[in-house]
Amino acid sequence: ICLSSAVTEFEKALILQSLEKTEWVKNKAAKLLHLNRTTLVEKIKRHHLHQMSA
Repeated sequence: ICLSSAVTEFEKALILQSLEKTEWVKNKAAKLLHLNRTTLVEKIKRHHLHQMSA
């Protein structure tokens, strides 16, 4: 088990969960995660997360 990989996957899961909970409203998701919106956007890009269209 690689700690850095586990932390990365956990972070990705938390970000995705918060985005889904807020219907991808990044300001609200950032507040839930106690992050700046800019930081959240950087992490979304880093994890290659994309909103699925309905």
